[in-house]
Amino acid sequence: VATRHNPIDSRLAGDFAYDLLNSVPPYGVLFTYGDNDTFPLWWAQEVDGIRQDVTVVCLALAQTEWYVKQLRDNPTRPFDEARAPAIWKGKAGPRPTWPLHTMTNAQIDQFTSTGTVLKDPQPVPVGPGFYTLPANQFINPNQIVLIRVLQENVGKRPVSWSMTTGRDFKGLNPFILQRGMAFELQSTTPDSTSPDIDSRRVDGTALDVKTTEALAWHTYRYAGLLDATEQDVENLEPTARGMTYNLGVPFTQLALAYQARGDREKMLANLERASRLVSDPNIKDALRQLQLEPFTGITDSQRADSLKPRRADSSAPPRR
Repeated sequence: VATRHNPIDSRLAGDFAYDLLNSVPPYGVLFTYGDNDTFPLWWAQEVDGIRQDVTVVCLALAQTEWYVKQLRDNPTRPFDEARAPAIWKGKAGPRPTWPLHTMTNAQIDQFTSTGTVLKDPQPVPVGPGFYTLPANQFINPNQIVLIRVLQENVGKRPVSWSMTTGRDFKGLNPFILQRGMAFELQSTTPDSTSPDIDSRRVDGTALDVKTTEALAWHTYRYAGLLDATEQDVENLEPTARGMTYNLGVPFTQLALAYQARGDREKMLANLERASRLVSDPNIKDALRQLQLEPFTGITDSQRADSLKPRRADSSAPPRR
C-alpha cells in the first residue's frame, strides 16, 4: 500500500509541479483547473522558490471575487536566471510591470455575483482569434476572467493552459501549440511545414516536437518513477497515478510524432519511457508489438487511449 513514506508518492507532487511550471517560458501565465494541479505549484513557488515568475491562474478559484482581485493586485515576480533550467536560460524578456487584468472592484463584484445566459454564441476577440462564448449555457465568472487575462496579456507575455484543464479552447484551437505539459496560445497559426512541428494530431492541436523533447527528456523530474517497478506505480494512490499519466503523455505524443516520420528508434525510445511512467496496458501492448514485429506503427485505438491527459479534478486511475 502506498503511503507518504513511499519515496515516489512523497516526491511526485513536487516534481509534477516543477515540470508543469517549467513547461512555460519566462514570465508566462499558466491556467490551471483545481486543487490537484494548483496547490503543488504554489508549494513549489513559495516553499522551494521554483519559477516564481510564472503567474498561476486557478480557474476554479477564479469564480470568487477575492481571488480575481488578488490576481490583479499581485505583482509579477522576477525570473531567476540562475535556477532556471537550460531550456529557458537567456530567454527572459522584460519583467511585466502591468497588472494581470484591469477590471475594477465594482466590475468584479458584479460579474462574480450575477450570472449570464446568452441566446446566441458570442465570439470575443482575443489576440489572433476569437474566444466564443456558447449559447444557452451559464457563463461562469472564470470565463470572464480568462477572457480578460487573454485580452490584456496575449502578445505581451506567454499565456498557456495546463494539459490538466482539458483541450476546449473555445475557437482558439488553430492558434494553440503544445509544449510538453502546456498548451501555449500563439500569435499566429503554427507553421505546419516546420520540421519542429507535428500538426498531424488526433485532437488537432499542433505539437512542438523539439521543445517537448527537450522538456520531457532533459528538464522534467520524475520522482524516481523511471527506476520503479510496475507494482510501485500500481500502488500509488489514485491522484498520484493521475499525475504519472500526465507525465507520460508527452512521451506518447513524441512516439506518435516519430511514428509519422518513420523514425522507429525514437518512437520506441519514447514509448518505452512512457511505459515506465504509466501503468497503462495500451502503451505496454503497443511497445511489445513494436519490439517483436516489423515497423507497423501504433493502432488507432492505442493512439486515442494514450492521448488523454487526466483532468485535475479526477482522482480516477487511468482507464483500463
